[in-house]
Amino acid sequence: MKKDGSRPDPAPLILPVILSVMTWAAIATLVPSPPPIKTLPPVVTFEEPPSAPEVSSAPYLNATVLLAAVGVSGTLFVLLLKKRPSLASLLSAALYLLVTGSSMSYLLLSSGHVIAGSVSLTLLLSYGLGALCTYLIRRRTGLAAAVSGSITGALGGLVIASVVPPFTSLVLMGAAALFDLLMVWRGYLSAMRALPSEGYRTIRGMVVEMRDASVGLGDLIFYAMAISVSFRIAGLTTAVAVNAVVIAGYYATLAMLRRWDQVPGLSIPLGLSLVLLVLRTYLF
Repeated sequence: MKKDGSRPDPAPLILPVILSVMTWAAIATLVPSPPPIKTLPPVVTFEEPPSAPEVSSAPYLNATVLLAAVGVSGTLFVLLLKKRPSLASLLSAALYLLVTGSSMSYLLLSSGHVIAGSVSLTLLLSYGLGALCTYLIRRRTGLAAAVSGSITGALGGLVIASVVPPFTSLVLMGAAALFDLLMVWRGYLSAMRALPSEGYRTIRGMVVEMRDASVGLGDLIFYAMAISVSFRIAGLTTAVAVNAVVIAGYYATLAMLRRWDQVPGLSIPLGLSLVLLVLRTYLF
């Protein structure tokens, strides 16, 4: 998450509310069937055992492999941004379209919502939504960008929550909270501090740019994932509580931008969510 010195914009304040609405709408209408395969590298590389997963190495290796892949790809992307910004811009738009369209089509098809009985029409409309969201995130800031990012974040978060096994999800949340802190402090995200505002405009899609702050798309996906995972493993009441904790953590992170120009967007929201989930799952 990065501060922008432009004029005041209400979008960063209402972003978590919009994301919450989109996430619950997706949960209510698009919860997919369990995937037919147990592994999907690099998201799930090792199969999590159905019993006593906490003593298995699989969840911890899964989180390590996935975050290592994120770290390597993020480093390469930053290098590309510095050397070939136009190519990085094109890649940002293409990845955003792919994430939105593929997530929507997966959720529709796996939940049995085949539009007019046609897979082709379902794919067409899914990627049509992706194209609209891509246009908004690339050409608009403020509220329009927040809505677009929230749609993609909610869809992507629900997809991850549906394919990643339950205990691996908890490990991944904790690891991502620490990983984001490390990347902002010493990793590839720290190298982006020197980027001017024009640099963030170049990679719209990878970031949701608003006039007061820029939020990473990955942050929104993980926020939605935390809510979706909570609903999956602990039920409605806990998921609502986790949603409230995510919003509170987001606002705490936003407040930190008054002192620092760039802060980790995942550490507080995911850390608080994980504590709540562990307490609910293992102690109560």
